[in-house]
Amino acid sequence: MMQRVKATFHNGVPAYWLDSAGLCTGTLVFGVGLGDEPATLAGITHLVEHAVLRMVQPVTLPHGGIVNEDSLEFYAAGDAETVAGFLNAIAAAISTFSAVTDKDLALEKAIIEAENPRKFSAVSSGLLTYRFGTSGLGAAHFGAPSTMGLTSAEVIEWAERWLTNENAAVTFTGPLPDALNIRLPQGRAVSREASHPISMTPTLIRSQKSGVALSFIVPSRNAGLLGLALRYELLSRLRHNGGLIYSVVIFTNEIGTDESQLDLVLDPVEPNIVPALRASLDTVRDVALTGFSDAAIQSACNEQLIAVEWDESVPHYLDQLAVDTLRGRVTPSRQELLERTKTLSSAELTATLKDSLDSLLAAIDKNTRLRKPDTADLGICVDRFEIWQRARSTKDPRSSDTTSDGYRKWRHKSSKAAIWITPTRLVMRDSGKTKSIHLEDVAVVGDRTCGCVSLIDRRGRTGEIDVAEWKGGKELRSKLLEAFSSSIIRLFPEE
Repeated sequence: MMQRVKATFHNGVPAYWLDSAGLCTGTLVFGVGLGDEPATLAGITHLVEHAVLRMVQPVTLPHGGIVNEDSLEFYAAGDAETVAGFLNAIAAAISTFSAVTDKDLALEKAIIEAENPRKFSAVSSGLLTYRFGTSGLGAAHFGAPSTMGLTSAEVIEWAERWLTNENAAVTFTGPLPDALNIRLPQGRAVSREASHPISMTPTLIRSQKSGVALSFIVPSRNAGLLGLALRYELLSRLRHNGGLIYSVVIFTNEIGTDESQLDLVLDPVEPNIVPALRASLDTVRDVALTGFSDAAIQSACNEQLIAVEWDESVPHYLDQLAVDTLRGRVTPSRQELLERTKTLSSAELTATLKDSLDSLLAAIDKNTRLRKPDTADLGICVDRFEIWQRARSTKDPRSSDTTSDGYRKWRHKSSKAAIWITPTRLVMRDSGKTKSIHLEDVAVVGDRTCGCVSLIDRRGRTGEIDVAEWKGGKELRSKLLEAFSSSIIRLFPEE
């Protein structure tokens, strides 16, 4: 029989628990995650998580920390009293976090780099960034090269702002143990910026990531089942019938209180990327027109029922309940999820998919050869997702060191390209074409240790300028950095 979740308060912190005996899992949850980070501080919540865990070592029971799009969680599993001791220690470390040292942070930055070298050094925008840009939820798929330059003052301020009694919750898969005594710093009520989509028309993105992906905005109440049913249909047609893919991975992220972004990531090998893109779009549109198969609905319901009823899902459900409370969202009870799953109709799910088609984003590996005939009948516009945008052509005499407007030009060492900086734009002319970047569109400037300058605009598009490739490169680098506010310039590692 499914247990009822019990709710109470522990030292002023919301607590959710079950009346189960034996070993347990306990989690201290904070309502801050990747989606709360400004682009200039990307990676700061992850660094705080690492630093807090360093402060409580050694720990011998299974434990860890997780940073999600909307939460930071510290957890441990084992004997209830021992788990309570771990969470008490986490809270004590947070209360004394201002004592964290530069040496501690340097060690954890090295560990974070080893954990994911690519994310540590480069911007690699994903589906959330394509939809929301570099702010809000878009920051969650942005990368974290700013981690290297984060200062102890910034890290301490971030912890003091978000890791407070007012922004915390605790969960236990058993009764709250007598030894539990979490004492957190008092803080102010947190305020968050809402995430607003900047792309809500059907678009194909030329992505830095491999494979093929589809993304939709859907009602949260149907997001989970819709993803499962779509995965069944895609696997049936693209894997079993077409041999184009191996798997479909589902991701959901809540937007506000009643909408979610539903993402499905497919894994074709390189020669099958375009056929898989075409087949996936055809599948989605055909299902929206003719309806989900009975098998897809049954498969989705079975998988959801197992997930809800399976004991191993309990810790995740409790943690989600805690996060939703902190973020002002409503979490359906496990019984409500069961009843909804059992009464789901193909017509309702099909209508949800049909209504979401206007929000469709698709993404494919940018290195895929995509010819005009390949995209002409896809019914979707193509965004090359490049920070350099075509600009009005300007005269650029090869012998001149300045533009017609009097701006200093830098020449490329091995080509005829030229680059210059105006009060509003960075401009490049190469092979008879002029492209530019509007300075006001740049969200982050990465000052790399190798001397390169990395530019990231508010949509998450990136450009790297290797000043060693340009005549007078040191002066170019200096002028580039002078063109932007110091508040958006961050130290980046060598890529």
